[in-house]
Amino acid sequence: MLKVKPTQLSEPLKAKLERFPAGATIFKEGDPGYEMFIIFSGTVRISRTVAGAEEELAKLKKGDFFGEMAVLEDYPQRSATAQAVTEVEVLRLGKAELLEFLKNQKAALGLLERLSARLRETTERLAQLTRTPASSFLPPLPASQGIEGWAVLVHEPSGRFFPLRPVGETTIGRHDSVTGVTPDVDLSSLDPEASVSRRHAVIRAENDGLYLVEINPHTNGTFLNTLRLETHKPYKVMEADWVQVGNVLLQVRILANPRPPAA
Repeated sequence: MLKVKPTQLSEPLKAKLERFPAGATIFKEGDPGYEMFIIFSGTVRISRTVAGAEEELAKLKKGDFFGEMAVLEDYPQRSATAQAVTEVEVLRLGKAELLEFLKNQKAALGLLERLSARLRETTERLAQLTRTPASSFLPPLPASQGIEGWAVLVHEPSGRFFPLRPVGETTIGRHDSVTGVTPDVDLSSLDPEASVSRRHAVIRAENDGLYLVEINPHTNGTFLNTLRLETHKPYKVMEADWVQVGNVLLQVRILANPRPPAA
Protein backbone atom coordinates (compact mmCIF):
# COMPACT_ATOMS: atom_id res chain seq x y z
CA MET A 1 0.00 0.00 0.00
CA LEU A 2 1.28 3.47 -0.91
CA LYS A 3 2.06 5.28 2.32
CA VAL A 4 2.95 8.72 0.94
CA LYS A 5 0.99 11.34 -0.98
CA PRO A 6 2.34 13.52 -3.79
CA THR A 7 2.29 16.52 -1.44
CA GLN A 8 4.64 14.66 0.93
CA LEU A 9 7.35 14.19 -1.67
CA SER A 10 10.50 16.26 -1.71
CA GLU A 11 10.58 19.08 -4.25
CA PRO A 12 12.98 17.22 -6.62
CA LEU A 13 10.65 14.20 -6.59
CA LYS A 14 7.53 16.28 -7.15
CA ALA A 15 9.12 17.32 -10.43
CA LYS A 16 9.11 13.63 -11.45
CA LEU A 17 5.32 13.27 -11.16
CA GLU A 18 3.63 12.69 -14.53
CA ARG A 19 0.07 12.26 -15.74
CA PHE A 20 -1.00 10.07 -18.65
CA PRO A 21 -4.50 10.15 -20.18
CA ALA A 22 -6.54 6.98 -20.58
CA GLY A 23 -5.22 4.93 -23.49
CA ALA A 24 -1.75 6.50 -23.47
CA THR A 25 1.26 4.20 -23.78
CA ILE A 26 3.78 4.75 -21.00
CA PHE A 27 6.36 2.50 -22.65
CA LYS A 28 6.40 -0.34 -25.17
CA GLU A 29 7.91 -3.80 -25.05
CA GLY A 30 11.44 -3.62 -26.46
CA ASP A 31 11.85 0.10 -25.78
CA PRO A 32 15.00 1.23 -23.98
CA GLY A 33 14.31 2.21 -20.39
CA TYR A 34 16.26 3.33 -17.36
CA GLU A 35 13.44 4.29 -14.98
CA MET A 36 10.68 2.69 -12.92
CA PHE A 37 7.20 4.01 -12.14
CA ILE A 38 5.07 4.13 -8.98
CA ILE A 39 1.32 4.57 -9.42
CA PHE A 40 -0.28 7.32 -7.32
CA SER A 41 -3.69 7.12 -9.01
CA GLY A 42 -5.42 5.27 -11.83
CA THR A 43 -4.93 1.87 -13.47
CA VAL A 44 -2.10 0.65 -15.71
CA ARG A 45 -2.30 -2.40 -17.97
CA ILE A 46 0.83 -4.52 -18.45
CA SER A 47 0.98 -6.72 -21.56
CA ARG A 48 3.43 -8.44 -23.85
CA THR A 49 3.39 -10.00 -27.31
CA VAL A 50 3.28 -13.80 -27.37
CA ALA A 51 3.32 -15.65 -30.70
CA GLY A 52 2.23 -12.48 -32.48
CA ALA A 53 -0.74 -11.82 -30.17
CA GLU A 54 -1.01 -9.38 -27.28
CA GLU A 55 -1.38 -11.04 -23.87
CA GLU A 56 -2.45 -9.14 -20.74
CA LEU A 57 -0.19 -9.88 -17.77
CA ALA A 58 -1.61 -7.65 -15.07
CA LYS A 59 -3.62 -4.56 -14.21
CA LEU A 60 -1.87 -2.42 -11.63
CA LYS A 61 -3.40 0.23 -9.39
CA LYS A 62 -2.46 2.81 -6.77
CA GLY A 63 0.54 1.66 -4.75
CA ASP A 64 1.83 -0.72 -7.42
CA PHE A 65 5.07 -0.15 -9.29
CA PHE A 66 6.39 -1.36 -12.62
CA GLY A 67 9.43 -1.10 -14.89
CA GLU A 68 11.76 -1.55 -11.92
CA MET A 69 13.95 -4.07 -13.78
CA ALA A 70 15.50 -1.15 -15.66
CA VAL A 71 16.66 0.36 -12.36
CA LEU A 72 17.43 -2.66 -10.20
CA GLU A 73 19.21 -4.76 -12.85
CA ASP A 74 20.49 -2.01 -15.15
CA TYR A 75 18.70 -3.82 -17.97
CA PRO A 76 17.69 -1.22 -20.58
CA GLN A 77 15.14 -3.16 -22.64
CA ARG A 78 11.49 -3.19 -21.57
CA SER A 79 10.10 -6.71 -21.26
CA ALA A 80 6.45 -5.63 -21.53
CA THR A 81 4.19 -2.76 -22.57
CA ALA A 82 2.60 -0.42 -20.01
CA GLN A 83 -0.56 1.45 -20.99
CA ALA A 84 -2.86 3.73 -18.99
CA VAL A 85 -6.35 2.21 -18.65
CA THR A 86 -7.68 5.31 -16.90
CA GLU A 87 -6.02 8.66 -16.38
CA VAL A 88 -3.03 7.90 -14.19
CA GLU A 89 -0.53 9.80 -12.11
CA VAL A 90 2.85 8.13 -11.74
CA LEU A 91 6.19 8.94 -10.20
CA ARG A 92 9.05 8.32 -12.65
CA LEU A 93 12.21 7.23 -10.82
CA GLY A 94 15.72 6.66 -12.10
CA LYS A 95 18.29 5.10 -9.80
CA ALA A 96 19.20 8.40 -8.11
CA GLU A 97 15.53 9.35 -7.63
CA LEU A 98 14.74 5.91 -6.21
CA LEU A 99 17.43 6.34 -3.57
CA GLU A 100 15.96 9.75 -2.72
CA PHE A 101 12.45 8.25 -2.52
CA LEU A 102 13.61 5.49 -0.16
CA LYS A 103 14.91 8.05 2.31
CA ASN A 104 11.26 8.47 3.31
CA GLN A 105 10.63 5.63 5.77
CA LYS A 106 6.91 5.42 4.98
CA ALA A 107 7.65 5.23 1.27
CA ALA A 108 10.29 2.54 1.76
CA LEU A 109 7.94 0.51 3.97
CA GLY A 110 5.17 0.72 1.39
CA LEU A 111 7.43 -0.57 -1.38
CA LEU A 112 8.72 -3.41 0.80
CA GLU A 113 5.19 -4.46 1.71
CA ARG A 114 4.14 -4.56 -1.94
CA LEU A 115 7.28 -6.43 -2.94
CA SER A 116 6.66 -8.95 -0.15
CA ALA A 117 3.12 -9.51 -1.41
CA ARG A 118 4.37 -10.15 -4.93
CA LEU A 119 7.02 -12.58 -3.73
CA ARG A 120 4.33 -14.42 -1.77
CA GLU A 121 2.18 -14.65 -4.90
CA THR A 122 5.16 -16.02 -6.83
CA THR A 123 5.91 -18.59 -4.12
CA GLU A 124 2.32 -19.81 -4.23
CA ARG A 125 2.44 -20.00 -8.02
CA LEU A 126 5.69 -21.99 -7.96
CA ALA A 127 4.22 -24.34 -5.35
CA GLN A 128 1.34 -25.05 -7.73
CA LEU A 129 3.76 -25.67 -10.58
CA THR A 130 5.84 -28.16 -8.60
CA ARG A 131 2.69 -30.11 -7.67
CA THR A 132 1.80 -30.54 -11.34
CA PRO A 133 3.72 -32.91 -13.67
CA ALA A 134 5.97 -30.97 -16.00
CA SER A 135 4.60 -32.85 -19.00
CA SER A 136 1.19 -31.22 -18.52
CA PHE A 137 2.71 -27.85 -19.41
CA LEU A 138 4.37 -29.01 -22.61
CA PRO A 139 2.64 -29.22 -25.99
CA PRO A 140 2.77 -32.59 -27.74
CA LEU A 141 5.27 -32.85 -30.55
CA PRO A 142 3.26 -32.42 -33.76
CA ALA A 143 3.37 -35.15 -36.38
CA SER A 144 3.26 -32.52 -39.10
CA GLN A 145 2.82 -28.77 -38.92
CA GLY A 146 5.21 -27.77 -41.65
CA ILE A 147 7.82 -27.15 -38.94
CA GLU A 148 11.32 -27.32 -40.35
CA GLY A 149 13.05 -27.75 -37.03
CA TRP A 150 12.09 -28.78 -33.52
CA ALA A 151 14.33 -28.81 -30.49
CA VAL A 152 14.17 -28.78 -26.70
CA LEU A 153 16.34 -27.91 -23.74
CA VAL A 154 16.59 -30.83 -21.32
CA HIS A 155 17.26 -30.58 -17.58
CA GLU A 156 18.46 -34.09 -16.79
CA PRO A 157 18.29 -34.02 -12.94
CA SER A 158 14.57 -33.17 -12.96
CA GLY A 159 13.63 -34.80 -16.25
CA ARG A 160 12.04 -31.57 -17.44
CA PHE A 161 12.32 -30.35 -20.99
CA PHE A 162 11.49 -27.01 -22.59
CA PRO A 163 10.44 -26.69 -26.25
CA LEU A 164 12.22 -24.11 -28.39
CA ARG A 165 10.29 -22.00 -30.85
CA PRO A 166 10.82 -23.13 -34.47
CA VAL A 167 10.62 -19.48 -35.58
CA GLY A 168 11.91 -16.35 -33.85
CA GLU A 169 13.24 -16.13 -30.30
CA THR A 170 12.78 -18.38 -27.28
CA THR A 171 13.34 -16.34 -24.12
CA ILE A 172 15.21 -17.89 -21.17
CA GLY A 173 15.09 -16.60 -17.60
CA ARG A 174 12.90 -16.68 -14.51
CA HIS A 175 9.43 -15.41 -13.70
CA ASP A 176 9.18 -11.70 -12.89
CA SER A 177 6.73 -11.33 -10.00
CA VAL A 178 6.57 -7.57 -10.47
CA THR A 179 5.45 -7.39 -14.10
CA GLY A 180 4.02 -10.91 -14.26
CA VAL A 181 6.22 -11.68 -17.26
CA THR A 182 7.24 -15.33 -17.60
CA PRO A 183 9.89 -16.28 -20.19
CA ASP A 184 9.35 -19.15 -22.61
CA VAL A 185 11.92 -21.19 -20.67
CA ASP A 186 11.13 -20.38 -17.03
CA LEU A 187 13.90 -21.77 -14.82
CA SER A 188 12.49 -20.42 -11.53
CA SER A 189 11.68 -23.82 -10.03
CA LEU A 190 15.11 -25.22 -11.01
CA ASP A 191 17.04 -22.27 -9.58
CA PRO A 192 16.55 -21.89 -5.79
CA GLU A 193 19.64 -19.64 -5.59
CA ALA A 194 18.05 -17.20 -8.09
CA SER A 195 21.24 -17.28 -10.18
CA VAL A 196 19.22 -16.83 -13.38
CA SER A 197 18.19 -13.30 -14.35
CA ARG A 198 14.60 -12.52 -15.26
CA ARG A 199 15.67 -11.80 -18.84
CA HIS A 200 18.86 -13.79 -19.18
CA ALA A 201 19.26 -15.13 -22.72
CA VAL A 202 17.44 -16.10 -25.90
CA ILE A 203 17.78 -18.87 -28.46
CA ARG A 204 17.11 -17.62 -31.98
CA ALA A 205 15.90 -19.89 -34.75
CA GLU A 206 17.67 -18.79 -37.93
CA ASN A 207 17.65 -20.32 -41.41
CA ASP A 208 20.97 -22.05 -40.74
CA GLY A 209 20.26 -23.26 -37.20
CA LEU A 210 19.87 -22.19 -33.58
CA TYR A 211 21.86 -19.41 -31.91
CA LEU A 212 22.26 -18.72 -28.19
CA VAL A 213 22.55 -15.05 -27.17
CA GLU A 214 23.07 -13.63 -23.68
CA ILE A 215 20.94 -10.46 -23.66
CA ASN A 216 21.64 -9.12 -20.17
CA PRO A 217 25.15 -7.86 -19.34
CA HIS A 218 24.49 -8.17 -15.60
CA THR A 219 23.93 -11.93 -15.35
CA ASN A 220 25.78 -14.63 -13.45
CA GLY A 221 27.03 -15.93 -16.76
CA THR A 222 25.82 -17.92 -19.76
CA PHE A 223 27.96 -20.80 -21.05
CA LEU A 224 27.93 -22.92 -24.19
CA ASN A 225 29.72 -26.12 -23.25
CA THR A 226 32.71 -24.58 -21.37
CA LEU A 227 32.78 -21.23 -23.17
CA ARG A 228 31.41 -18.16 -21.40
CA LEU A 229 29.38 -16.06 -23.81
CA GLU A 230 29.98 -12.43 -24.62
CA THR A 231 26.80 -10.40 -24.13
CA HIS A 232 24.74 -9.78 -27.31
CA LYS A 233 27.01 -12.04 -29.43
CA PRO A 234 25.25 -15.04 -31.08
CA TYR A 235 26.75 -18.52 -30.69
CA LYS A 236 25.54 -21.42 -32.81
CA VAL A 237 24.27 -24.41 -30.83
CA MET A 238 24.21 -28.00 -32.02
CA GLU A 239 22.69 -31.30 -30.98
CA ALA A 240 23.87 -32.43 -27.51
CA ASP A 241 25.53 -29.09 -26.69
CA TRP A 242 25.43 -28.03 -23.03
CA VAL A 243 23.96 -24.66 -22.12
CA GLN A 244 24.52 -23.30 -18.62
CA VAL A 245 22.32 -20.37 -17.54
CA GLY A 246 23.47 -19.11 -14.15
CA ASN A 247 23.72 -22.33 -12.14
CA VAL A 248 21.24 -24.29 -14.28
CA LEU A 249 22.70 -26.79 -16.76
CA LEU A 250 20.63 -27.80 -19.79
CA GLN A 251 21.29 -29.91 -22.87
CA VAL A 252 20.18 -29.13 -26.42
CA ARG A 253 18.33 -31.98 -28.13
CA ILE A 254 17.23 -31.78 -31.76
CA LEU A 255 14.06 -33.83 -32.23
CA ALA A 256 13.57 -33.23 -35.96
CA ASN A 257 15.74 -32.55 -38.94
CA PRO A 258 16.30 -28.80 -39.36
CA ARG A 259 15.57 -29.17 -43.07
CA PRO A 260 13.06 -31.45 -44.80
CA PRO A 261 14.59 -34.00 -47.18
CA ALA A 262 14.97 -32.87 -50.77
CA ALA A 263 12.22 -33.98 -53.12
